Amino acid sequence: MRRGQVQLAFLLVVLGVILFLFLSSNTPTFSKNIDQVQLPNIPSLTNLPKASESNLTVVSSIDTNASGEFVTRVFDWEYDNKKWQISLRLDTEGYATYGKRSRLRDYDLFASDPYDDKLMSDIALALNDLAQQRDLSRSELAELAISFVQSLPYTSDSVTTPFDEYPRFPYETLYDDGGDCEDTSILGAAMLQELGFNIVLFELPSHMALGVECDASVKGHYVDYKGTRYCYLETTGENWPIGKLPDEYKGQQITVVEVEKRPVLKIDFKSVYRYNSVDLYATVNAVVKNVGSETAHDAKVYVALQTSDPEKVWAQSESKSIELAPEDQYKYDVTDLHAPAGETFRIYVRAYGDNVVEDESYSEWITWN
Repeated sequence: MRRGQVQLAFLLVVLGVILFLFLSSNTPTFSKNIDQVQLPNIPSLTNLPKASESNLTVVSSIDTNASGEFVTRVFDWEYDNKKWQISLRLDTEGYATYGKRSRLRDYDLFASDPYDDKLMSDIALALNDLAQQRDLSRSELAELAISFVQSLPYTSDSVTTPFDEYPRFPYETLYDDGGDCEDTSILGAAMLQELGFNIVLFELPSHMALGVECDASVKGHYVDYKGTRYCYLETTGENWPIGKLPDEYKGQQITVVEVEKRPVLKIDFKSVYRYNSVDLYATVNAVVKNVGSETAHDAKVYVALQTSDPEKVWAQSESKSIELAPEDQYKYDVTDLHAPAGETFRIYVRAYGDNVVEDESYSEWITWN
């Protein structure tokens, strides 16, 4: 063998050893005799609805490119006197993107968030695999899933964030390895729904939990809602069985919140004016954002200078129809809305559509003399 060939062979061997050592050091290790599953790398923002192509100004506020940098979270817990384990690798850049999202949305929209669909699907598949390996029943699968959620550490928003109330998306709760009652209830709702269970959120004056559909064979606390029996399910603290209501919440009113995908539009606008002794002209810059969990269809933005008579306006303008995906926003600028000087008016902005929860916003009443 020639000298150059020997050097090449030696180099290949060295590279092979380095690659082996690198792969070995990045492979999570598991204890023996523990039911376990390691999920694949999970970019946080995949399999998502995209904004429709349009000649209008639709801006996506979600970056769907994963950074390729991951952190590993290994979750160990006990159920039915056995040890279980799931390992997740979560995208760090995706986590940072979640932190930029508005918290001004209903709790159920955190649970139905489409940007967590891939993660919830992979976890549900993993739990189903574990349940089949142990020959668990359908009800035992639900108990296994909620025992996982109950095992997460309780962390207060005021301690872990700058806010007294900071609801987390399921991705954030898993990345942060815990949360408060809203966070674990949101995560539990998303997980159980992905597993095919009918659930609702239970809102109490100072607490949140889950309601899971159950029949009369399940004893304990339940709520009848729209003809369905939902048993109370605590998500904070371990070993809470279905139907067991903690003593401190007995007698408190429970509000049932359905968890469903739906678009919700929110408005923000700014306005400037120019006027003389005869005329006033207003320019309005409106931004409408979909903070819901489903694409808004045939959505429009309406802008008007309202008079004190709610049936009349000085001037008005309406946008074209748009499709607005979750977290996307639409900018609608209107110039030279006219009103006579000296007359009272206010800016009125409304966003609506075929399948959306609409929103409206207005300015103070103004009179230019």
